[in-house]
Amino acid sequence: MRRLLAAALLAGALPCAAQPYPSRPIHFIVPDSPGGSSDLRARQIGPRLAEALGQPVIIENKPGGNMMIGAESAAKSPGDGHTMFLGNIVTHSLNPIMFRTLPYRPDEDFIAVTAITAAPLMVTVGSHVAAASMRELVDLAKKNPGSMTYGGTSRGGPQYLLMEQIAAASGAEFTVVPYKATGPSIQDVVGGHLPIALNYWSIVGPLVRAGKLRALAVAANRRLAVAPEVPTLAEAGFPGIELGSWQGIFVPAGTSAEIVSRLHRELARIMSLPEIRNPIIETGADVGGNSPEEFAAFVRADRAKLKKVAERVNLQPQD
Repeated sequence: MRRLLAAALLAGALPCAAQPYPSRPIHFIVPDSPGGSSDLRARQIGPRLAEALGQPVIIENKPGGNMMIGAESAAKSPGDGHTMFLGNIVTHSLNPIMFRTLPYRPDEDFIAVTAITAAPLMVTVGSHVAAASMRELVDLAKKNPGSMTYGGTSRGGPQYLLMEQIAAASGAEFTVVPYKATGPSIQDVVGGHLPIALNYWSIVGPLVRAGKLRALAVAANRRLAVAPEVPTLAEAGFPGIELGSWQGIFVPAGTSAEIVSRLHRELARIMSLPEIRNPIIETGADVGGNSPEEFAAFVRADRAKLKKVAERVNLQPQD
């Protein structure tokens, strides 16, 4: 009887021990507010991934703290494949440069899965600003010191590094206004409360087409195919200044190689779908899907490159 009971108990335990992945909803942490560029990508990918994995993908927006709130939450989550994090240039390249200490470790606390997109920043102004070119914007800044402000998630973010390079090259003054997320800052430019918006074509493009923003330059080595009328910064008189952003999927450390491989396979397939890939290309972004090893190497190289930019504009780490 004891042997039969033991066998029955063991048989009952086996299904639990061999549960297929995923066994419950996946939490997709996004360190940006609804409407931001990271949120947009997450909502493009999430439903497709849910279909592929057979479990809901719950998007959790956790903005603030220079995106450290969302990153810390993801870093402290169990490495069981049921938490994903949409990291980016801020969380994994800039924060380690900007701050002496972080509540998470970009390399040790995360495993890279794959890149999602990469895109250059676009310099735009509100329709209320009397500047139709970068030179005219610089002239306005020189004539009205302190008036040319722009929104950024913090001092030292992509927007800040871009405008500091432009300021150094032109001798004009540009001032960052801190925002928890990018969406509200753009709304303030459209509303006439802020003159300059620095973001990606996926976010500012529709507003430019609607006449609510005016595009002055793109921080890339070539014009965007979707906006060929907008010059590069080099063409606008600022050679050597290029800065963009990237987004990619990470999982907490401890996640098994098998789960990382499964997620990469599904995400790469999703990124190759025409209905996902083509709209991303149309926003002026490059499409990801590279291997975990390639993505991890890219992140390390990007951090090294931006460290040199930070040194060039004399950005000192904060406590």
